[in-house]
Amino acid sequence: MNLVFMGNPSFAVPALEKLAASENKIVAVVSNPPQKMGRGKKIREMAIAVKAISMGLHVIQEQDLKSSHFKRELEELNADLFVVVAFRILPKSLITIPKFGSINLHGSLLPAYRGAAPIQWALINGDKETGLSTFFITPKVDTGAVICQYRLPIRSDDNYGALSEKMGSLGSELLVKTINLIKSGSTSAIKQNDNQVTLAPKITKDMTIIDWSKPARELHNLVRGLTPTPGAATIIKGKRIKIQETRVDNDNNGSNYLPGEITVIKKSIVTVQTGKGLLLIHRVQLEGKKTMNIGSFMNGFTLNIGDKFGN
Repeated sequence: MNLVFMGNPSFAVPALEKLAASENKIVAVVSNPPQKMGRGKKIREMAIAVKAISMGLHVIQEQDLKSSHFKRELEELNADLFVVVAFRILPKSLITIPKFGSINLHGSLLPAYRGAAPIQWALINGDKETGLSTFFITPKVDTGAVICQYRLPIRSDDNYGALSEKMGSLGSELLVKTINLIKSGSTSAIKQNDNQVTLAPKITKDMTIIDWSKPARELHNLVRGLTPTPGAATIIKGKRIKIQETRVDNDNNGSNYLPGEITVIKKSIVTVQTGKGLLLIHRVQLEGKKTMNIGSFMNGFTLNIGDKFGN
């Protein structure tokens, strides 16, 4: 089959590699144009564009998906199928261009976690299981009939980075299976049950701020869901830091301390009182610096028992 692959982040790279190595032909790769990213606001290429260029594939970097020029460019490719992985919402005018329509790989067991951040929200909500879904794209986001699904457990030590990497690899295999089913005409796509829908909205900056009055378990899951990026943030002595690895300690409720206050300091652990239970901090990232263990952080930043995280 002739495929047009659409994606942006590194999550989509394994799928591009797997499809390029399959019997299918990738006639073009579509991604966003280079954008300003990071603290330095440097112009950077999308991970998918970088990979596709290195593979010698035809790359289209388009900002306006509704432009008539872009539509004509896609039509001239005569693709059998559009394959979308972590890209953008396709206009209705593009979805039906290919012979077999357009499919999407989504990082959840649809209809659970429809939206932009399914992997993050599964972790933030403390789920024990997640999965991947392929489905036919329709104009309404993430609502199309499901073709294939794959379940996988969420490990207690998984964070967003680790889980995304695993799911990106597994998703590439699911896409190949899905495309083979479409090619053979043996798909049996199942309509989603709207009564079971949950949402996974985009992570906003306000969502990343740690509220120390919340339970330790909830904050631990927030850290997992936002590591390595965008990071769960807090303030200590006027400095903004991201908490990047934690553990929950329910053996000592630290009732003599207020939420956010440091109750114990050891060489490699700082213990903080929360609204319920204690949160043990293992790794942090000072604004503008690399991530480091809490011991290394304290070599250049003095912390004392009773010091308080948060505003």
